[in-house]
Amino acid sequence: MKTVRCFRQLMFVVVLSMPALAHAQPAAPPPVTKIGVDERIGAALPLDVPFTSSRGKRVKLGQVLGNGKPTLLVLAYNRCSMLCSLVLRGAADLVKDASWQFGDDFSVVTISIDPGETPHEAARTQQAIVERAGYPGQGSRWPFLVGKKASIDAVASALGFRYEWDPRTEQFAHPAVVFAIDAEGKVAGYLHGIRHDPERAWALLNGAATSASLGPASAILNCFRFDALSRRYGPWIQRLFQAGAAGVFLALGAAVVVLTRRERKKKRESLS
Repeated sequence: MKTVRCFRQLMFVVVLSMPALAHAQPAAPPPVTKIGVDERIGAALPLDVPFTSSRGKRVKLGQVLGNGKPTLLVLAYNRCSMLCSLVLRGAADLVKDASWQFGDDFSVVTISIDPGETPHEAARTQQAIVERAGYPGQGSRWPFLVGKKASIDAVASALGFRYEWDPRTEQFAHPAVVFAIDAEGKVAGYLHGIRHDPERAWALLNGAATSASLGPASAILNCFRFDALSRRYGPWIQRLFQAGAAGVFLALGAAVVVLTRRERKKKRESLS
């Protein structure tokens, strides 16, 4: 009976372990551990770096921001259907909900962090986001820029924006943040997260506030990591763990039944 008791104890351990196994997720890829934001209030952006607009026109960064008007700057990329979409939609909603005049009181600029993207891809995203902001067909109000890696990295470095390409998932891992840039092209503050209060954002743009953590970036990063990995790896890994745990449980159950019968048979034979 000692053998039977050991198997029963083992079954108990397996049953307790099944929920953890069923919900197990792969470890975060190395790029995710390298991303983040190093806030650099007052840092000057490299206004002379070149980019290409969604219309295919060569422009310098200083032509679209730092020209006497505060700007909300978004670093994202147009091929991203997850975190970037949320960040851009959040920025569009901020523009739509603001009581201050978009285009007159402030501007918004988006720079793609993917050097492989084209002006056509930028224009397609621009059209959808500007429409969401309440200005359909007025893409010139919200410039979408693409450029070479050197230009992108120069801006990212000035902002303290750390992002990484993950070859395993074929995506850029990056934080969720919108940057407030003052009228001279210097970093005024950071809007972390994807939902932002217009009044706090306006205070940040005008130097009346020094920080605006409107939703932790780390929480968004966890969502990005989960979505990005589970989309490609999560479902079949989870099913594999579930099937394996169920198989072990059934095998142990069958073993307990067989051993119990053998123990009873031996006991009957010893008594006869």
